[in-house]
Amino acid sequence: MKISQKSAIILIASVLSLVAIVVLAIYLLGLDSNSETATGHVFATPKASQPGKPTLLKLEQVTDQAFGDGEQYVPNSWGAHKDRIIRTSKGDLFMTYISQGDDLNDRQWHLMHKAPNGDWQEIQSGNAGTEPINIVLGKNDSIHLFAWPKTQGKLQHIYSNDNGKTFTSEWLQGNWRDDGEQGYSSVGVNDRGDIVVIQTGPDKPGIFNWTYFSATTNKWTFHHNTLDLRYTYAFLFPGYNNDLSIVATRDVQRHYLNLPQAQDGNPWIFSEVKYFHISDITPSQPSLDQLVIKELSPKNRNDTNDRDLTYVTDSYIDTAGRLHVLYLNEYDGPHQAIIEDGKIVKDVLMPNVSFGQKVRITQDTQGHFYLIAMDEQGKSINIYPGSADDTDGTQLAPVVKIDISHFPGCSDYDFCHSPTFTVPRNGNELSDIIDGVYGNMNKEIYFRINLRGNDKGASQSFQMPFTSMMSFYLEDKKGEILSRAA
Repeated sequence: MKISQKSAIILIASVLSLVAIVVLAIYLLGLDSNSETATGHVFATPKASQPGKPTLLKLEQVTDQAFGDGEQYVPNSWGAHKDRIIRTSKGDLFMTYISQGDDLNDRQWHLMHKAPNGDWQEIQSGNAGTEPINIVLGKNDSIHLFAWPKTQGKLQHIYSNDNGKTFTSEWLQGNWRDDGEQGYSSVGVNDRGDIVVIQTGPDKPGIFNWTYFSATTNKWTFHHNTLDLRYTYAFLFPGYNNDLSIVATRDVQRHYLNLPQAQDGNPWIFSEVKYFHISDITPSQPSLDQLVIKELSPKNRNDTNDRDLTYVTDSYIDTAGRLHVLYLNEYDGPHQAIIEDGKIVKDVLMPNVSFGQKVRITQDTQGHFYLIAMDEQGKSINIYPGSADDTDGTQLAPVVKIDISHFPGCSDYDFCHSPTFTVPRNGNELSDIIDGVYGNMNKEIYFRINLRGNDKGASQSFQMPFTSMMSFYLEDKKGEILSRAA
């Protein structure tokens, strides 16, 4: 039986309308007006699009009082996994840094605020413990900081619900380490306002101590997992169905891997990147699935100076729900692995990224990907847009160099942190404009970059509207239907 062209058009239009109704129903069932009872999330695969032309909008020094003494540890810039800056929906910026304090266990944290069209002002400070603290943006523009004062095994949560005018402090209960070591600490948040804070343990056995805040119940719950070895520098991604994803680097003394121990006082080696997934966070010791992304053995096992074999530089969940893991392979350069449905679907070498030791990734409001890294000489921020055919950040256009020579960065692994900016894992919506900071010893430098490089992007709302996500999703479904009709 033949179908007329007019009938075919009517049929396709009817199906598209039905798809739109179904998608809207999914959205309404999954999210109420306050996002308090959300159980799902609509992801959408980005379409190929023309890359933006990144443009620098602002560059200024926040402070020259950060702790950056090369003879002492732990410095302000330590830790690629640290969340350092957030932006509220009204455009207020909040960032943190640490100063020296009395000793190694008493660094001082400082919270800086920049109102729209204002200057940077310090509004809060406190005892950080050993390492830089984390800051994330929570539900309804709430501001959340996490510290370990005096490194005494107590986790402090400092938060504000009124744009930083007042702050409340509480101690988060849990079986935290009480051995005089802070452990490596990370924080992650989703756009529903769920927050997870993690603490790592000794080399063997390794541990994840973590506490989870549910925006639905407004309660924190403590959890614990035992690992074979220690994994640190963790990137955390609370999901939408009581699930949690973690990406971390194996970081242990060499003898635990049957390698000769170093004699220079630095016995640790980074040699594996792993993905962890918890499908149900509700038990006190939930089941932990593990997937090795990359493991490397030293080419010369007796060369104890060969330490940084592979480690994570960034992790990111894109608008299609895929997890991107940027990691350095010491022997062939920076890589990008993509995990989907618990499996590695791509692992791509990125030879065009000139300084992959500190590369990060994000998207703009069109879903276009950008890789962002500090130049090795610290004179520019190098931005690598995805090409016009790219849909997952693995096909890159030529580099765009943003001149920052007036306030240069540097490339030291611990004392000069990479550009760190507003992204979903610290609570910010995707935007054409990113606000960020980078570190250079005792300095913290603020930058604002328009990824699209146009006046429309510079003046648009900071938050990515849900309608953009819906349009991605509907275009996907429309393409599927038309291809099947053909």
